[in-house]
Amino acid sequence: MGVFESYLWVYSQFLTWCIVQPLSVVDDELVLKVGMTFTTLEDAGKFYRNYAKAAGFSTRVRCTNRKGNEIRNQLITCSREGKWKSKISPTEKTNPTVGLNCPARIYIHTLKDVGAWIISKVVLDHSHPCYPSKAEMLKQHRKLSMSIRRTIENNEEAGIRPSKTYQSFVAAAGGHRELNFIEKDVRNYITREVRNVSQQEDAKEFGKYFLRMKEKNPNFFFELELEEDQSIKLVFWADARSRAAFEYFGDVISFDTTYNTNSYNLVCGSFVGVNNHGQSTLLGCSLMKNEEIESFKWLFQCWLRCMGGNALKGFLTDQCASMKRALEACMPTTIHRWCIWHIMKKIPSKLNGYKGHADIEQEMSQVVWNSHSKDSFDRNWNDFLLNFGLEDNKWLSANQRCKLHVLSGVFIVCVWVYYADLYEDRHIWVPIYLDHHFWAGMRSTQRSESMHSFFNKYITRNSSLIQFVKKYDNCLGSREQAERESDAADFHTVIPCATKSSIEAQFQDAYAHAKFREVQAQFRGKANCITRLKNSALGYSLYEVGEQVSSSLFNKFVVTYDSVAAEVKCQYLLFESRGILCRHALSVLSFEQVSQVSPRYILERWSKKVKR
Repeated sequence: MGVFESYLWVYSQFLTWCIVQPLSVVDDELVLKVGMTFTTLEDAGKFYRNYAKAAGFSTRVRCTNRKGNEIRNQLITCSREGKWKSKISPTEKTNPTVGLNCPARIYIHTLKDVGAWIISKVVLDHSHPCYPSKAEMLKQHRKLSMSIRRTIENNEEAGIRPSKTYQSFVAAAGGHRELNFIEKDVRNYITREVRNVSQQEDAKEFGKYFLRMKEKNPNFFFELELEEDQSIKLVFWADARSRAAFEYFGDVISFDTTYNTNSYNLVCGSFVGVNNHGQSTLLGCSLMKNEEIESFKWLFQCWLRCMGGNALKGFLTDQCASMKRALEACMPTTIHRWCIWHIMKKIPSKLNGYKGHADIEQEMSQVVWNSHSKDSFDRNWNDFLLNFGLEDNKWLSANQRCKLHVLSGVFIVCVWVYYADLYEDRHIWVPIYLDHHFWAGMRSTQRSESMHSFFNKYITRNSSLIQFVKKYDNCLGSREQAERESDAADFHTVIPCATKSSIEAQFQDAYAHAKFREVQAQFRGKANCITRLKNSALGYSLYEVGEQVSSSLFNKFVVTYDSVAAEVKCQYLLFESRGILCRHALSVLSFEQVSQVSPRYILERWSKKVKR
């Protein structure tokens, strides 16, 4: 026998061992034989699967013959039976294949007379090696128990990533080898069972969920409008706690929309207020198919019905024209404010073509933020346009207009059309035009946007509607927990006063910690203020307070004090806009030797004693 023949003989013996060896290690009680009977077809299939796991392969149902609705016989083969010919050339095909024309199989048919199933044919030989030690990695032998599935569903609802869920199973079991499934099974279960629902079925479950919430608590509010195909068109909801919070914190609301929250490209809108800790609090949520005027009208009318018909003092949004018109129609008495952050963010792109655009941007910011009266803003704005040659800029210029000739019948009508520029809309975004009103410290929709970012911890782009609303509830629960923690800190700890002022002690006793810290910042800033009495008559005094903001720069503010009414007003408008006395007003109160401020300056909405 030559060397080649010797190697060939050894190789053939190795293949024979690989094919036969697994059968010899399988317990004889697990090996199927011709003539074995089973009560049900399922029992026969399960017996074969148990044998396959012990022998090191997996099975599949090759064909099933029926007569009417009754199964007559079934062929179960090794999963590597058959061989599929790919149309892709072997040089280009990279995906693995399993078909090897394996002959291993069993044939089962029914015994009508005895109501049982019998094995009439068994082939145990395989055309490939079988490895019992690797059988647990085959898909058929990997299983997710009911408790494992429930944990996966709970973790998915809580926003825990599949990889983290799988690692928790590994840690609990004591290692990867102790689990009879892999991470891919966890991901597939989430995709197939948890997220894979049709839009129509999803909408039905969505509505059923709201009905269950309403049964649990009658104060849960929702309104739902469907399309003809039963998909979601418009929906708004607010839980009982949000409705109760509105009584304290519903004076000013930020509203913003985003798309990245569900698998149907529905527009999500969140109503966000500010609680007594200065934290964002959710006061309602909506989903809309579009951002048309009628959609926003429907939404804002739902909001009013939910909150007892009480219109807001202030409503803060981005520069959405549809939203603006809907708000004017539904809440005509509410003061509407545009997000100043979005407007200022546009400056670089709008003015990038101008020489020295960086200086333009800086000067525009100075005019917007440091004009302390309406007249000074108008003067500063016009000077700003003249200095940089921006009189003809449609986005910025005041009184920019064009002449159109419109043909009406036989007459030509001259129409003056004004551009919708920033100056014309200054009353809706410039701070000095708005800070006479209370805004709870909000000037932008960033609270709503940060809330959407908070949603993203729980909600993915592939979330179904029912997942979305459940995870929204988780979000509410998380915000509630943050409030409870802050409440506990308010009542079990004390922030020391920074000064000896009895007024500061008055705020220390009344305000939640977060707001008291803001008050303290004003007391510390009082050290940079110099107060001068300009005029006084019949208990009414006019002061000029100079605040040193740098080594060579002082800002001057007019402050009035009425000793009869115990009323102090500052040009800075911090109390009017944020509900906190500014350092300039505190300087005048100190100059007047006032020991206690009037109750009107201690707002209940900032109190640590707000009930829930």
